[in-house]
Amino acid sequence: MISVSLISLIAYFLSVPLTIIMILWLYDDEKRSFGKIVPTKKTMCECDICLYHFTADKEDKFVRCPQCGNLMERKGAKR
Repeated sequence: MISVSLISLIAYFLSVPLTIIMILWLYDDEKRSFGKIVPTKKTMCECDICLYHFTADKEDKFVRCPQCGNLMERKGAKR
């Protein structure tokens, strides 16, 4: 007969379900984050004065910095 202590049984019966739950949680989290990249009509801009980074429409030739209010021509804008 195999003798198993009570502490070993408790540790086994707690660790197995917790491990399964953790694996399922990580799988679900990875599945949800996959494919979240969505095309957008915005692009990143950097202010020439305060170096603040913000988003602006790709079609805008001139953008205003929301931090300092500087009006600047966006680099790479379509003319």
